[in-house]
Amino acid sequence: MVAFKRRLDPDVLSLRDRDDDTHNDAKLDNNFSRARSMVLQYALCNPWDYFFTGTLDETKQDRFNLDAFSGRLMQFIRDKRKAYHAKFQVLLVPEHHQDGAWHVHGLVYGLPASALCPFRPPAPRSLIDGGFLNWPDYQAKFGFCSMGAIRDPIATAFYISKYVSKDLSRRAGDLGKHLYFHSRPLRTAAKASEVYLPNSGLDDLCTHDYDFCKTGWAFDAPWWFPMAWEGADVPALEAAEDPLADFDPQTVEPPPEVWEQLTLTV
Repeated sequence: MVAFKRRLDPDVLSLRDRDDDTHNDAKLDNNFSRARSMVLQYALCNPWDYFFTGTLDETKQDRFNLDAFSGRLMQFIRDKRKAYHAKFQVLLVPEHHQDGAWHVHGLVYGLPASALCPFRPPAPRSLIDGGFLNWPDYQAKFGFCSMGAIRDPIATAFYISKYVSKDLSRRAGDLGKHLYFHSRPLRTAAKASEVYLPNSGLDDLCTHDYDFCKTGWAFDAPWWFPMAWEGADVPALEAAEDPLADFDPQTVEPPPEVWEQLTLTV
């Protein structure tokens, strides 16, 4: 369930000073909210097999150039879909290391089993004992990566959406650039109805508050519930439990020195 905080009316325009920094700040906040909403939709509305972590080896790629990395990465995905004869899907969100370099987290579906293999020594025991998988083609092209089987799809969807942070949306010079990357086609949420009047019942259920919209979960809702006006006789509904409570996805992130030095026998 998604509730936008204001009606998007193309006939109602507001004049803004284009030189005003607050305009760009507001635009960035809206970009952040839209991006986070779309990542959540893609994560919830599509099946996923693995939680993916991919890093960059400085001998293979400039670890600080996100534009170059994202371009090479998505071309790599397209090439491998052809090579594997498999239209596997990815949803990826970039994140900073503490030193400012980039890596990605994301979700993967339909990657052929023949493209993956178990970790073996000298890989960390946490990867071997945890049943994580390596993607050798990615490792050869970019650097260390790991695949952890998804145990809770809903919790994982909310978890990956949290990587779309406001800090990410405010990267210097990145106004208008993508905050996430994905293959196509991916399914998105289908609109059930539009609500233009206050509805306290919907507001109470939308517990995830973003700048651009609010989202939440409802159980056992009648089909007409979102269209009920304020004051209508609407049955009480209970919000779903927080899917991120005590949740930790199946992922392992070795320390930075391991990312660049790890040599695997696969």
